[in-house]
Amino acid sequence: MANVLTHPLSVIDTAGATSTINNFILRMVQWIDDAADIADDDDLVLTINGITMTCKIQLTANTVNNLVLYQIGPFNPGVRVNSFTVTTLDAGVIHVWSGGRWD
Repeated sequence: MANVLTHPLSVIDTAGATSTINNFILRMVQWIDDAADIADDDDLVLTINGITMTCKIQLTANTVNNLVLYQIGPFNPGVRVNSFTVTTLDAGVIHVWSGGRWD
């Protein structure tokens, strides 16, 4: 599957330059183990408005299928985001919920 960068839900399953979303209202971000492929020591690194956040999963057993492993939000009415980029995504998918574009 490829990244789907739409509103109100963007789904990111590959990291890098193609997973950049600009000028939108952020409601929530979720890192989801959608295929039981997230394992111990996997990383998620994302940058929102120039601030880098690193998430690392530490598991004793790889049994987190279909769970939300990390979540930011929900924000109501939302946070204005100029730039959102996922640079590292070892496994799973990122769901980015938005309240639309503002540009």
